[in-house]
Amino acid sequence: MRRYQITRQGLFRADNGEKFVIGAISDREVYVGHLQPHILTITLPAGEQCKIIVFYSSHCWTRKFDPQTHAGHMKIMDGRQARVFCPDRFEASKALPGLLANLTENRVYLTRTDRNYGSYRVSEIRDDGRAYTAYFTVRRDKGRFNGIRHKLRLFVESAYNRDQPEPGQNVKITTIVSKALRGEKVKYFRR
Repeated sequence: MRRYQITRQGLFRADNGEKFVIGAISDREVYVGHLQPHILTITLPAGEQCKIIVFYSSHCWTRKFDPQTHAGHMKIMDGRQARVFCPDRFEASKALPGLLANLTENRVYLTRTDRNYGSYRVSEIRDDGRAYTAYFTVRRDKGRFNGIRHKLRLFVESAYNRDQPEPGQNVKITTIVSKALRGEKVKYFRR
């Protein structure tokens, strides 16, 4: 499979330098350097360290494809779902690795959909009440990555600026990790 790198302007270049401008491309063919898989370490209350492999969805740097608005733009396919490069999301996504590295210090909450966790830095809420927020799932996934054993997989499904505080249930990342190690998920309590 040929791999493409993406430029800030949303152009795609193959490893051999060839430009790929119009058409459709699988998001799996696109290399986004700052969003490569990596290992995150969370220290649990008893002092045990848990290694977690982190993956990022293309939803962190794309938006929904609208045929009228995005005619002539490259379609980035996430499975069967068409997306389009978003320079704002791409630029903001550079903060994601740092945001995740500090999950123990960030606000983390379970969203009302009972599917994703959301996290943002309270200290970075803008004057308009919005904050860059990552939405992710955590599940068991034992394996090795670059020689490091991991027990869990954290998948960032999306990230964008969002009004905060969003309705949800506060939860500590250590609670999420502890439950995921047992194959459980934090339950959302409706009020």
